[in-house]
Amino acid sequence: MIRSAAGPGAGLGLGAGGRLSLGGNVVRKNILTTEQEEQHLVAVKDNYLKLQGEIKLWQQEHASSLAADFRLEPASPRFTLDNLPEESIIDLWQRLNQVADEPQEKADLRTLLEQFKQGESLDNAAAARLQLALAGVAQMLCQHLVPKPGEDNQPFGTCPVCGEKHFMTLLAPPVGKRYQQCLVCGYQRPVDASGCACCGSMDAKKQTYLKSEQYPGLEVAVCSDCGSYFKQVDLRKLSVDDLVWEDIRTMPLNYAAEKWLAGQHGWN
Repeated sequence: MIRSAAGPGAGLGLGAGGRLSLGGNVVRKNILTTEQEEQHLVAVKDNYLKLQGEIKLWQQEHASSLAADFRLEPASPRFTLDNLPEESIIDLWQRLNQVADEPQEKADLRTLLEQFKQGESLDNAAAARLQLALAGVAQMLCQHLVPKPGEDNQPFGTCPVCGEKHFMTLLAPPVGKRYQQCLVCGYQRPVDASGCACCGSMDAKKQTYLKSEQYPGLEVAVCSDCGSYFKQVDLRKLSVDDLVWEDIRTMPLNYAAEKWLAGQHGWN
C-alpha cells in the first residue's frame, strides 16, 4: 500500500534531528552558522523549485489525456494513492530523477515502486522524488476532476479526495475563516474555526499552540487527546505561495511539537 503520511516534501527539507537534506546531502544543523543555514536552505529551495517546475510542465503535457481516462470513485475518498495510474507515476518520477541528475530506467523504477508498496525503505532522495511524483499526479486529478467545495464547513480528518492525512490549516483574510488543505492532492475545504483538525476534539484544554519568533504567522497546534499535531498558517499575517515548501522550511517546528508531545502522557 502506498502511503504519504510524511508528505511529498519528506526528504527534501529538514531531516531527523534538525538536519537539512536533499539529494543525499545531509548537514547537521548544530554545526552550521546562521549564514550557512540560510545558504543551505536557499540551495534546498532552488532544487525543490526545479522539481516543481518539472512537475508543472509534466502536468501541462498530460492533463487532458489523464483526466479523460481516469474515473473517480462515487464516494470519499474519490481516489487513493494506490489506484493512481502507475505508468503516470513512473513517468513523472523518472523525469524528476533526470532533473536531479540521477537518471533511472523505468523498469528499475517499477521494481522500486513495488518495493515501496511492500513497505521497504528507499533512499531518502529517491523516496522524496517519488512522493513528489505521487502528489503531482494526485494534484492534477484533483484540479481537473473534483468539484470545488462550497462554503459549508466539512468534517476534520483525512482528505475526502485522496484519503491522506498530511495537511495544513489556513486562516484566510479578512476574518480568519479556517480551511484545511491537503498537502498531497491540494484539495482545500472549509472547516470549523476551532478544534483539532486531526481528530476533531473540541476540548480547548487539550490543545496547545506552539509558536516561534523565527516563523511569524505560523503555529503548530498540538492535541494531547490524539497525540497529533498540525501546522496552521494565518494568511492575514503571512503570504504563502507554496504550502509544501512552507511545511519543509518550517520543519524545526515538527521537532518542537514531537518533543512537547513526548513530555505529555507518554506520547512520542
